[in-house]
Amino acid sequence: MKKQFLISSALVAVVLLAINFSSCKKKAENQAPVVTLNEPDDNSSIAMGDSLHIEGTASDDEELHEMSVLVVSHMGDTVLSDYPYVHGKKTYDFHYHFHPADTGMFHLHITAEDHEEAATHVERMFSVTP
Repeated sequence: MKKQFLISSALVAVVLLAINFSSCKKKAENQAPVVTLNEPDDNSSIAMGDSLHIEGTASDDEELHEMSVLVVSHMGDTVLSDYPYVHGKKTYDFHYHFHPADTGMFHLHITAEDHEEAATHVERMFSVTP
């Protein structure tokens, strides 16, 4: 009986040690998505009547949750808005042809967010000339 008690006690000690050891492992910190914007360059310019290429990739080491692509005029009006379906994807390639209806300065805003609410925001300014 004494031998069985010692074996049981040793087994419990090993299990408790394993539980303590595994709970000390540090969970890797969540990494925010990566947004690579190939076009346009910051402060680029296009002539009225031309189209602006908006092109790039959003990716996440786990999964993307949501994304937005917005173009806002210098007057604060949103002139392009798209919310592509990226839920559950690790990588999403995007490509737009923006055809401005007015001249002036514009701001491009691209945001990608993962399931843990880590977000990456990329901005570019561009102008449309007569």
